[in-house]
Amino acid sequence: MLRFESKQSSFHCLLYNKIPENHILKQVKKAVDFSFINDLLEDTYCKNFGRPAKEPELMCKLLFLQHIYNLSDEKLIEEATLNLAHLYFLDINPEDPLPEKSLLSKFRTQRLGEETLDEIIIEIVRQCVKKGIIKDEGVSIDATHVEANTIKKTPERLMKHLARNIITICEKETGKAVENLPEEPAYKEIR
Repeated sequence: MLRFESKQSSFHCLLYNKIPENHILKQVKKAVDFSFINDLLEDTYCKNFGRPAKEPELMCKLLFLQHIYNLSDEKLIEEATLNLAHLYFLDINPEDPLPEKSLLSKFRTQRLGEETLDEIIIEIVRQCVKKGIIKDEGVSIDATHVEANTIKKTPERLMKHLARNIITICEKETGKAVENLPEEPAYKEIR
């Protein structure tokens, strides 16, 4: 069950004024509005039953921090509890508890899917383009190299290839064409 709570309303939030304006998390928070994540993942939670869940926005922000700082689930919660910039980015009061580290794993496996992650990334990029942080003038093409099955050589093809190489080297060294070669066998069709 989702329950949306008010964000950063305690007296201790004045501590966030100590975070420099040029801090990366302060800049990201100003540039990207993560609130769309709650609406996007709303259907993955029960609306009427169960105990209140941690906000999907908070959980995604935790995963964002984890990726940026290359932290394990346990180390992430420890760091976020002690670091004012992390707490500010997460929109929680310094005295509020963070979710258990095991919830991060459950959130990744049970709430986020590939399609949902794609939608989150697309929306964040859209916001950045709209604010002029990212230019939309170029196109990136995925150039992942995949080994095709057709280049794999069967033992027959390998022997034929080696025989050709041997004949070519022999002809170069002797200066004469090799005679009386047997007829080349045909390739088998690939199925």
